[in-house]
Order: sequence, then C-alpha cells, then structure tokens
Amino acid sequence: MSQAPRKSNRLFLVVVVVLVAALAIEAALLLRPKQAGRPATQDVAKRAEAIASGPNEIETFGQATAPIKIEFYAPLVLEWHKKTIGLLREYDQQHPRRILVKLMPMGNSACDEEMTKRGFTCAVIFVNGQHEFALPNGKKVDLQKKPNTEDSFYNSEDVTTVLDHLKVAPPKPSLLGQAKKALPWLAVIAVIVVIWSASRRRPKAPVQT
Repeated sequence: MSQAPRKSNRLFLVVVVVLVAALAIEAALLLRPKQAGRPATQDVAKRAEAIASGPNEIETFGQATAPIKIEFYAPLVLEWHKKTIGLLREYDQQHPRRILVKLMPMGNSACDEEMTKRGFTCAVIFVNGQHEFALPNGKKVDLQKKPNTEDSFYNSEDVTTVLDHLKVAPPKPSLLGQAKKALPWLAVIAVIVVIWSASRRRPKAPVQT
C-alpha cells in the first residue's frame, strides 16, 4: 500500500516540472525583444517620410543617345538609394555617352502608375528594361528594394558592376561629331578645288610662229 503514494508523488513532481519549464519558455519568448520587426517598421516610416518630403520631379542625367538606359524608381532621398545614385553619377563622368539615367521619385503619380503597370510598388532599378543580372563572379542580383544589407538582393556597387560588363553596341557619333572629324578633309578638298579652278582660268601664252 505504501507504493501507491510514492508513484503519485513522482507523477505530481513530473507534472510540476513540465509546467514550470513550459512557463519559463513562454516567458522567455514574450520578454525577448523583437529585433527582426524593428528595421522593417523603421524602413516603412522612413520611406513614407521620404515620399512626403523628397523631390517629386523626374530628373535625368547622362547622354540622351547612350546605349544603356537606366530607370531608377525609389524614394530617392533615402541614404541607401542616394549612395547608388552617387555611384551612377561618378560612372557617368568616367564613361561619357555610355549611360542615360532617369530618376523616378516614388510618389510622383506618373512614375507610380508606370511602375504599377510593370508590377512594382517597391524600389527598383531597370537597366535596359531588366532588373535581374548575373555578375562575373556568378553572384545573381535583383535590383529591387533596399540595398546594402544582409537580406538585400543587391549592393549599390553591384549596379556599376552590371554596367561594366553589360554588352551593348557602341554609341553612334552625333552629326556634329562627324562634321568635326570631316573638317580637315573638307579643307584639303577646298584648297585643291581652288587651285584647280585658278589653273583653269589662267590665260594661255600665245603661240609664236
């Protein structure tokens, strides 16, 4: 008869230990700071503020006849997008006539409408109509959303790497450029024509008999 109370006591202790452990785990989960949600919440707030206070006009820079056309749709005043834009401006200076960049601010109704039709409501960079690329080292990048974090689809520097290795036809020289190159030859031809014309008009000496 003495074994039954012992079994009951053991069972009771097991139940108590399990309940205490469960409560401890639940308390730890509840008290743990939600770090993962903070950056996303902060980013949403920053984006809303950037859209409200940032520029609302479309801006372009580069060469109008450039073979690489870039459409940059984003809240352009956010620091991570400003870094990418700065790299693009430097690239344009180092590679004249290679790129044309169109900065499309999120919040501009025309830009929002165009990107919504293309299936985007987040930041995205189109390079000749594409936003997914494979870098020379095998890394695949997708030029959308926020760059430069562990969870990002790309880093700002990846954009210029894409431009460096994008195979495009060389830009066609402008008519003015072609005319400047032809000027020396035109001058030579003009001198020849003048000499030839002068020789034709020179009177012939009379023939003595």
